[in-house]
Amino acid sequence: MSTAPTTTPDADAPRAAPDDMRKRMELLQDCRELVVSRLSRVVGEALAKMSEELSALALRSRDQDEQHALMDAVSVVRQHRTEIELRFRRSFSEVFERRMHDDRPAAAHDGPAPGELALVDDSVLQAKLAVDRLVSRARGRLDPDEVLGVRARLAALLERDWFEEERHPASPEAVFEALKNALAELAPRADVQTALLDAFEPHVTANLNTVYNTVNERLKAGHVLPRLRPQVVVRDGQQPRGTSPEAGDAPQSAGQRAGGAQSAGQRGGAGQSAGQRAGAAGAGHAPHPHPRARELGSVLSLLAQGAPAARASATRILADPETFAVADLPIPDVQPPLLDALSGLQASTVGGGAGAELVSDIAERARENGSPLDQLTVEIVSMVFDYIYADKRLADVIKQQLLRLQVVAVKAALIDRSFFARRTHPMRRLIDRISELAADADADLGAGSPLVRGVEEVVESVLLQFDRDFGVFEEARERVESLAADETARRAERLAKVTREAERAESVVHARGLAMARLSDRMDAESPRFIRDFLADWWSLVLAEAQVGGGVAPIDHAEAMAIGESLIWSVQPKQADEVPRLAALLPRLINGLMRGVRLVSMPDERREAFFNDLLQAHTRAIEAAKQSVAAARRPTNLRMRPDGRIQFVPVAPPSEAVRIDPPTVEARSIRLAELRRGDSIEVDANGDGQFRSYRLAWISPAQKIFVLSRFPEGATSLDRAQLAAMFDGGRARFADSGSALDKAIEAVAAASGAVAGAAR
Repeated sequence: MSTAPTTTPDADAPRAAPDDMRKRMELLQDCRELVVSRLSRVVGEALAKMSEELSALALRSRDQDEQHALMDAVSVVRQHRTEIELRFRRSFSEVFERRMHDDRPAAAHDGPAPGELALVDDSVLQAKLAVDRLVSRARGRLDPDEVLGVRARLAALLERDWFEEERHPASPEAVFEALKNALAELAPRADVQTALLDAFEPHVTANLNTVYNTVNERLKAGHVLPRLRPQVVVRDGQQPRGTSPEAGDAPQSAGQRAGGAQSAGQRGGAGQSAGQRAGAAGAGHAPHPHPRARELGSVLSLLAQGAPAARASATRILADPETFAVADLPIPDVQPPLLDALSGLQASTVGGGAGAELVSDIAERARENGSPLDQLTVEIVSMVFDYIYADKRLADVIKQQLLRLQVVAVKAALIDRSFFARRTHPMRRLIDRISELAADADADLGAGSPLVRGVEEVVESVLLQFDRDFGVFEEARERVESLAADETARRAERLAKVTREAERAESVVHARGLAMARLSDRMDAESPRFIRDFLADWWSLVLAEAQVGGGVAPIDHAEAMAIGESLIWSVQPKQADEVPRLAALLPRLINGLMRGVRLVSMPDERREAFFNDLLQAHTRAIEAAKQSVAAARRPTNLRMRPDGRIQFVPVAPPSEAVRIDPPTVEARSIRLAELRRGDSIEVDANGDGQFRSYRLAWISPAQKIFVLSRFPEGATSLDRAQLAAMFDGGRARFADSGSALDKAIEAVAAASGAVAGAAR
């Protein structure tokens, strides 16, 4: 069964739509302008963000062709942003108008007439598939009540029964058709168009419900179907629910057949079906069944006949979230004898392992007791677990525990067929969480570790407790979350020393930047190169260590700054009367410099070379002062007071040539600002081409220090420049972080799609 809006109101309800044609046309025009303006605004706001979003995707992509397509898409957005918005508005207005007044059945638009042949270019087919994928994704997130309202109320304005779901003027198909038209000339390459449409999709999807709600409220205020009541549609030859006592043997709803008390809509996350929410009305004029229901019925019929292509088509349908967004989809229930047989196998795995024998036994039970759809479901689950077992990211010790859950996963997929389509399926959420722990490079996954023992206990409890109650999976996932929290606490304890050191290093980097800026303010264009190098390379570090170390440092910050100022003053040109002051200063200066360079472990050769250069500079300054007693000199930023202390008195801003500013480091290949704690990064630590996974355990607040950790090797800290060099040099890369189960299901669905295509 399916639901369709009826224009038959309650006795006390207003009329379905105003009788005045002029009033209806005014409402129609208002809605048209409302939808066009709202969606044009959505497109404009999306374009404002897409340049950065596409650039980020290009930086992360490892495929050269994909990178080129994404960067070309960025260029299109930057060069033609306004033009795209204008073209979309014009194109969508045309699409809206055409769909609003075209009352031909959808089949008339879908392709050649029966008996005709049509050749379709591969690129055209690929483009259509790409748009269909985006439309499916968008529709899966729409509120069915809002969609139903738009379809019925817009049709009522035109005195029609209703619009088909795919054909109403504001449908996702209409939006993406208009977007594709808008991009056709500006981005003629198919891969660039696809990249742009992919980038538009999340923005369109996030706003369509709001647009639909606004249209519905406007039309309800105009007395257009203010009390829309969906009704049950009865297919030819099918007995309506509860119509007569003789109907006691009539089939149950698809929701009851496939999931016990849950309907397909509930399993798909949509709650009750539209018919259940509004209450079944009397029989009336009904549209054709939902296209997905027709497709599923046809595939199930072929599957029962043993048609090879039907297996691939059924797999694709079971893995499509849109399938379970349709209320009362006719999915058969699992055969009870098969569930009983699987429960027996489940009991036999308690306390033991799982191997090829178990997989073989499950398949045999399905052949003996299951329907063709049951057998296919078992086969798909087996293939999914094969992919999981082949996933090199997962620790073997956890893979073994996941394999023990295979018989439970089979039962869960048979009881609720949306297992392959819904990421929120309770069993999938449990497998996903365990897989995340198995892929954590910094988790203690050694045999007998607390985490591994805990996972074993969770798996054992699921095998013992699960019959048909999915609440068992939720409880198990909560226990896994507790295990993950305990592991996080143990990891924090292991990383405490490294993170403290990293935090200190971050503070030193920050303090050093401030010190370098202060020292550069005190120099001028005549400061010798060796002095500038020494201050930048070593004395700024002395100042930073003195500031961060506080009272425990062998030299405090104020004294270190005074020594730096004295050093700069000591090599400036001197008047004859300043030579005695320099002579008195030198012993204290040399002593202070020696204490500072020892603090930062300046190498002996570098230290000796510096002091030799300093001695020669002092000698030259003294000789020059003696030979030109009254020579004029340029004013400097430092002068010696009568008490022998150096005073900083800025005369003029220092030359940019001598300013010592900390460099800003950024990687060319990625944006370091996008890194997040917990990211998995593969690193070629030894430069031998062997990559291993590390966890990004800590990032400093200023994003200058990064800590990578791997158990049991420990953690290492890298500064921003080091990490940038590793990414740019190909020695670091993002690890694949997708869900193992999602990837397995996508691979199986993709393989089935290829088989189905070949069969056609």
